[in-house]
Amino acid sequence: MDDRLRQAPIGVIETTSEGEIVDINDAATTLLETEPAALRGTAIEESFPKSAVRTLREVFDGASPSPASFEEYYPLIDRWLAVDICVDEGALVYVQDCTPRKETEQTVARLDQQLDRVQRINSLIATVLQQVIGASDRSDIARTVCERLGGTDRYKFVWVGDRKFSEERLRVLAAAGDATDLRDRIDESLGGEKTLPGQTAVASGETQLVEAIAENDAVPRGVRRVAFGNGLQSCLAVPLAYQGTVYGVVTVYSGQENGFSEQERVGLETLGSVAGFAIKAGRQEDLLVADTVTEVTVGVRDETIPFIGAADEGNCTVSLDGAVPRGDGAVVCYLTTDGPIEAVDEWLTGCEGITDVRQIRSETEPLFQATIVDEAPVTTLAAWGATIKNGEYSSESARLVAELPSDGDVRRLVEAVDATVAETQLVAKEETTRTPEPAEAFQNALDERLTDRQRTVLRTAHLSDYFASPRGSTSEEVAETLDIAGSTMLYHLRRAEQKLVEAFFHADREADVIGSEAGATDPGTGMSDEQ
Repeated sequence: MDDRLRQAPIGVIETTSEGEIVDINDAATTLLETEPAALRGTAIEESFPKSAVRTLREVFDGASPSPASFEEYYPLIDRWLAVDICVDEGALVYVQDCTPRKETEQTVARLDQQLDRVQRINSLIATVLQQVIGASDRSDIARTVCERLGGTDRYKFVWVGDRKFSEERLRVLAAAGDATDLRDRIDESLGGEKTLPGQTAVASGETQLVEAIAENDAVPRGVRRVAFGNGLQSCLAVPLAYQGTVYGVVTVYSGQENGFSEQERVGLETLGSVAGFAIKAGRQEDLLVADTVTEVTVGVRDETIPFIGAADEGNCTVSLDGAVPRGDGAVVCYLTTDGPIEAVDEWLTGCEGITDVRQIRSETEPLFQATIVDEAPVTTLAAWGATIKNGEYSSESARLVAELPSDGDVRRLVEAVDATVAETQLVAKEETTRTPEPAEAFQNALDERLTDRQRTVLRTAHLSDYFASPRGSTSEEVAETLDIAGSTMLYHLRRAEQKLVEAFFHADREADVIGSEAGATDPGTGMSDEQ
């Protein structure tokens, strides 16, 4: 071998035209992890480390070798080698270690595949989310989730379970995918001794991952066998939950072990939250338009309830006049008291789990606002989609009155409230039939409550696009149109708006006593409603 080749920084192997190794330089012996004496005189196709493809054997497997260049992985030495074969009277085999470059290429390719998979999954989930938001009820939501996810190249089977069921178990509300016989096994297993991952997800409120179904003895045997027979190897069960209330579960099956990346889990958990929100919104819409509702009165006892503590501190009764869910799990409460409002205000201001305490009025009929941010009966009722009508808190106990859709599961609701306090009792349950008031009757009744001046100001403001966004007219422009002072216009407008809002929400105040209002005067202008 030429001295220049012997000292070359890359591996060089010299062979005869028949492929017998004549010489080898030090760089080649280092790469191949061998000694020169062990290779000289041997056939290169036998002595060279074997790759999976064995291209080198094919090059020398003939009357004479042929020129070639290739890159292959050699497991015995755990390296990628770039091999170039030059042929003259014999052959020179040049060998270089290209492992770092190949590993970089493989890493890039793997990341590209992961990115492509994440993008496809995100696109799929985004499509499902859009359709879930527009779904009309729980069954529609379940079908949408299953039809869009189940049977795809990524997820082989999907089922959605509904928690709201008359028996103590989940119900399969919808399913989709290739493993059609799996639904029957799931139905059977829901009432069995062993618990499905979906049942655990509902009970714990947390996502459950089974990385290898066939090897997990906690999964019912019938489900494991059918899943294995259909090539389903792993599954992910995600609660359909919103603001701490679990309405059901979606369980997704993959054809791969460990078939769910962290990004997929995040995406599917987002889907679970949005579906939970959609279910809750649907329950509230059902309540708004229902002809029949269930009114429940729940009694609770627990000294840790903030409003009970406030009633005890003030030695009074604290009444809940209304409650508005804020959208993040917190509930804004509007309260009155028959005792010193300062004592109640001070106690609630220092209470953990209560924020935004403020007095709205402190003279006649004191009213104040307080927001509950921690778990409490009021937040639980709101999370279940109930409308809280009123409540009363004493120093020891409380009673809350709420409305549910007629198909609402009262027992589960009471159990959910009981989980937040020491003692809970269902005091009353009553089915109420609503008699919708015709729009014309509502308008006539409201019209009777408005004074002439209020009606004029309200209609002028409306026709002037005062209530539009952006406004078509300012308050000064409306006042100028009516040839009255701006403060007078705003006074009459506020009184008219108050009556409109109270009529809509069926307020129990005596704001419709026209006689008393006709003589009321604007403290800023000294003008009466009729002026």
